[in-house]
Amino acid sequence: MSRVRRGPLAGQGLGEVGIVGTAAAIANAVHHATAVRVRALPITLDKLLP
Repeated sequence: MSRVRRGPLAGQGLGEVGIVGTAAAIANAVHHATAVRVRALPITLDKLLP
């Protein structure tokens, strides 16, 4: 078995940084477009309609 070499900053988890804020950004865009704050994912049409 070969050993996985990891950098000093644990670079293998670097891809998570870009997706952490995506759900919050989409939820904020939905809020600005509809004036309905959705606090639970997934955002569905049922949660947006009164």
